[in-house]
Amino acid sequence: MVEWSKDRIWYCDMPYRIAGAPIGHRMTIIKLDNNKLFIHSPIEINAALQQQISQLGEVAYVVTPNKSHNIYLSDWWLASPQAYFYAPPGLIHKRGDLTFDDALGNKTPLHWQGQLLQTVIRGSDTMEEIAFCDPQSKTLILGDALAWMVESTHPLTFAIAMINGCYFKPAMPWYWRITFQNHTQLRQSIQEILTWPFERIILSHGKLIEHDAKAHFSTAFSWVMPHKVKIATTKLM
Repeated sequence: MVEWSKDRIWYCDMPYRIAGAPIGHRMTIIKLDNNKLFIHSPIEINAALQQQISQLGEVAYVVTPNKSHNIYLSDWWLASPQAYFYAPPGLIHKRGDLTFDDALGNKTPLHWQGQLLQTVIRGSDTMEEIAFCDPQSKTLILGDALAWMVESTHPLTFAIAMINGCYFKPAMPWYWRITFQNHTQLRQSIQEILTWPFERIILSHGKLIEHDAKAHFSTAFSWVMPHKVKIATTKLM
């Protein structure tokens, strides 16, 4: 477990493969003002990880950014029965075996309202994702909307990253990008995120973006923007 922002955000990496290619999986933990923990994109849970997390606080909220990040939810359900579990678009229907407390959307739940910003990255019928921002640490937190596999040396990972355009620079992988047919909705989502106060980005897969985050994010979605977007900030609602 790595502390990203002092006493506020941590992340944990675990090995993970797709079609034999190691791409890794990253979980983010945010300690909210009430000292309760917000878990984003949960990784495989074990006794050692549970012990580390318990030293930070109580697991209160578990969220997944999109319907693909659901593999370990059952184990988290058993490990944290007191937590609220929130489903991103499409996951309630995909995981009918689980009972979610609520669905995620553009409206921020009361549990973290005034602390975290969130919105749906819209424009795809199959791959919509919830993006989060923590203004306190100036961090944008994403799932699969961006990937940056430049640090991988595995030949399969290199090949997949090159095909999907996310090796040399952060980008929405091509297999995701082609599902976003409604460019108007996607553009509106990206424009909203660019108003948020972030300077760094935590991705679920690949290299972290620790500098010039807004420039990287804007460049990654230049293909859907009709002109250069003015980067601004917004206040918490």
